[in-house]
Amino acid sequence: MSFSMRNGAHLIWIGLLVCCLVDMGASMEFTGAEGQWARFPMWNACCESEMSFNMKTKSAHGLLVYFDDEGFCDFLELLIHNGRLSLRFSIFCAEPATVLSDTAVNDSRWHAVTLRRNFKITTLVVDEEIKWVEVKSKRRDMTVFSHLFLGGIPPELRSVALRLTSSAIKDQVPYKGWITNLRVNSSEPLLIGSEGVSSGICEADHICLNGGVCSIVNDEPICDCSETGFQGKDCSEGLAHLMMGDQEREESRLASTACAKNHNTS
Repeated sequence: MSFSMRNGAHLIWIGLLVCCLVDMGASMEFTGAEGQWARFPMWNACCESEMSFNMKTKSAHGLLVYFDDEGFCDFLELLIHNGRLSLRFSIFCAEPATVLSDTAVNDSRWHAVTLRRNFKITTLVVDEEIKWVEVKSKRRDMTVFSHLFLGGIPPELRSVALRLTSSAIKDQVPYKGWITNLRVNSSEPLLIGSEGVSSGICEADHICLNGGVCSIVNDEPICDCSETGFQGKDCSEGLAHLMMGDQEREESRLASTACAKNHNTS
């Protein structure tokens, strides 16, 4: 192999590694363990704002998103309820407004989710489905004081009821599944802290075997086996396996040839 080819292969290897590292930081695995949570900076969802992410789960219930005004009136929660997304929010102590998606999300497939805040109206988008609901409040701006929580809330908030505007949120089970490409107003928020959450699909055990390099393409893990001597979706098919397959095909070809010769001479 020439120097230029080796250099090019090295650059491709580095590029794949960098791609993996970047995308790992944009994805989170939620184990569903008790006490699980992920904390992000406050989402100022008072007026016109948007939050989006991709998710994959097989769980029928779980807490996805929560934030509030720390015990007064305003809050927003996004749950998985019987396999569908349930959005509930309130402003100025008004009767909470609720909307439930028709799209089931607990099918172990990736789903794109967007929350759009527009004063009294909040819109829930699940893939191609769009639903919105308006809260009957005397005030149109939502007040937010808390951090943005994903997958659950910290134990210290569960133990201090007055700090949770929606006290029922304490009874919700943690989310179990994946969240990727989290965006708040088109920007990736900084993860402040977490418990029971691992970052990166590529960090999961047994994604790529035998030294294969993991990268994320269209939110799915892809293994590069080019430097391992193995092949297959997860780099698990060794040379011996491949050679055995080639040998079997060659033996079959020779047997067919011999059979044809015998037929011609008879």
